[in-house]
Amino acid sequence: MDQEKIRKQWKRYDFGGKIGKVFGKEIKLMDSEIVCLKNSREKTSIWRIMVTDGSEQIPIVLKIYKLPLKENHEVELNMYKKGQVALGAFMPKTYWIEENSEEVWLFMEFVQSLRGQIKLTPKHYDHIIPVLAKFHAATYGNRIKSHGDIFESWLPTYDSKKMAAERESHVNKTKKYLELAMNDDRLKKVIEANYETLNRILQRGPIFFPEIMENGQSLIHGDLHIHNISSHNATDDTNWEIRFVDWESAKFAPGWYDMVVLVEILLDFRRDWRKDAEQIRSSCVNLYAEEMKKHGIVFQTEPMRLFKMAYLQRTLEKRLLNHIRRVLRGEESVLLERYIEKTILWGKELGLL
Repeated sequence: MDQEKIRKQWKRYDFGGKIGKVFGKEIKLMDSEIVCLKNSREKTSIWRIMVTDGSEQIPIVLKIYKLPLKENHEVELNMYKKGQVALGAFMPKTYWIEENSEEVWLFMEFVQSLRGQIKLTPKHYDHIIPVLAKFHAATYGNRIKSHGDIFESWLPTYDSKKMAAERESHVNKTKKYLELAMNDDRLKKVIEANYETLNRILQRGPIFFPEIMENGQSLIHGDLHIHNISSHNATDDTNWEIRFVDWESAKFAPGWYDMVVLVEILLDFRRDWRKDAEQIRSSCVNLYAEEMKKHGIVFQTEPMRLFKMAYLQRTLEKRLLNHIRRVLRGEESVLLERYIEKTILWGKELGLL
């Protein structure tokens, strides 16, 4: 995909006319304002294009999917085609979706990423977590049924037979890759001291903490790191208009998984936050529980335990495997040692050992 093809397809499919109807005015593509934001080889590409009505310039995001669609791309497109009816307040607006014999073109509202607008501090969670809680609460438990059959036919479900089989497979592969790691000079140094302990913990799976599901599920984003959070007004200190982007990992699952990615994975990356990690973690977990309570949801298990359980479940069912593989391929892993350290520490605290 290149800029010239976008110009040609714009004319061929009359996107100016189709998208112009959404804006209620005629628009034209600005040929020199086509920028590639991300290109995932032959799978997808993301572009920022600029259109104009003659007086105003309007940025638009164009995401192009190659056919046949991967399952996660089908999920994302369904979120924009169907899920937006129920959850539009948390997503960029969809302007147009066009499918031809080779590709699907998704045109949507451009909402600037938080990254680049602000330097994120723990205090900024006060803006993000209430929106996340409101998003989760909208489809929590049986509330998802109030949206009719919007999600029923296509939304992955965490406790489905398919995902249960995937979890079991991943845990078994993790055991095998731990053995391989003991024969790798780089990994052996990281794993050897905890090899037997990790294997004992893995024997408890693939569901290490049933409490996570017993405390309720909702539609979750599934990959809610800071790059996937956008806002029109992040420089405003009072109320951000937050939108979540990149919905490929959306599913019906415990909301605590979104909290783990949003808070704990960032704590794992941010060395400058680690001295205050306990305070940051506690503040975020308490805020999420308080916000969910405002929406009529009270967790039966203590929220911090649920948060730590979700972190360990996520780590043990796939992330540990992925990062061992990464190092075996000769790549770096910033998170592997953190995963192991907290698996042992929190595993003891939560009764896995």
